[in-house]
Amino acid sequence: MKEMTTRKTAIVVVWALLGLFAILLAGCGGQAAMGWSSPVVDGDVLYVASKTGKLYAIDVNTRQQLWEFPSEQPLGGIYSTPVISEGLLLFGSYEIESTSFLIFQRQDIQGRAYGLDVTNGQKRWQFPVGSAEATEPFLGTPAVGQDTAYFTSADRTVYALDLGTGSKKWEFETGQEIWGGPVWDDGTLYVGSADKNLYALDATSGESKWAFPTGGAIYCTPTVGGDTVYFGSLDNKVYAVDAETGDEKWSFLTGNWVWAQPLLGEGVLYVGSLDHSLYALEAGDGTLRWKFEAGDMINASPVLEEGVLYLTAGSDGIYALDADTGAQLWHYPQEGSFKVLSSPAVAHGLVYVNADDGKLYALDVSTGQLRWELTPGGQQ
Repeated sequence: MKEMTTRKTAIVVVWALLGLFAILLAGCGGQAAMGWSSPVVDGDVLYVASKTGKLYAIDVNTRQQLWEFPSEQPLGGIYSTPVISEGLLLFGSYEIESTSFLIFQRQDIQGRAYGLDVTNGQKRWQFPVGSAEATEPFLGTPAVGQDTAYFTSADRTVYALDLGTGSKKWEFETGQEIWGGPVWDDGTLYVGSADKNLYALDATSGESKWAFPTGGAIYCTPTVGGDTVYFGSLDNKVYAVDAETGDEKWSFLTGNWVWAQPLLGEGVLYVGSLDHSLYALEAGDGTLRWKFEAGDMINASPVLEEGVLYLTAGSDGIYALDADTGAQLWHYPQEGSFKVLSSPAVAHGLVYVNADDGKLYALDVSTGQLRWELTPGGQQ
């Protein structure tokens, strides 16, 4: 068993990594927002993480806040997109712990996994429980399977936690940090690491089944479809790998790094790249069907709804594309800059966007016209 306390990383080190990450995503050297979590809609409730380190539940009909977490001191930031399962809302955090002695102060970056009651936002559990064990930020979206919640951490570790209690079942250590989330499928957990490998783990025991090496770090969350795992790498490639054996089926070269999770829909794989392009590939053999060029880097996965792709592109806002042809249907805003670093959510005839300015926007799903906007936690 490794000593987790030895993994604590001083803020200057992690900020260097996250600062580089934000610069690459934003395309400039401006200050990074504290989190780029995607909104999630479940029934008539929208869950969104603010740029100020809180998670909010909002009634989509009245736009009234139902609850917030934490109720008092905010977290350092939230990069993880929430997942809802068995009455729990699961997400990972970015947190800062400060210690002082006379005039000296040390700040350490940490992270936790949380399980909240989805109805009222009350904390059911957190991992780790106290400061005796310290983990680094949980940046990726968690996965759920077999009564287990799976989280990844920048401390290079995959954690399997009991869904009901948050107690640790097992952990698996990779060679470098993990920023993307894991994916559970039929008893196997798939996760990429900055050590340039995609891992297939036995979801019950955490034992490695196979590891597939690439030429670059893997920061995206993989996608599983049938007997194939799809993912991107910082070697500019998209890969399709046999889910059972880890053998390569095909690869496709883009013009830059691939950060975003690929989206699989009706035999087509949609992949965004930092080369500003969204690629539509045949899922079976990687053949290019069409390519759409946006006005900025594509660092978040698109959303497919009724034959339409909704795509964010850095400071260039959000596009609606015909999924069959890649033809642009609308773009918001029609002029000016509108930075979005996360995927949108589509429900109730609206496209919900958690923008980098700290506001939540609701756009008409057909026209892209702004219906309303609000600041989570602010006066509406």
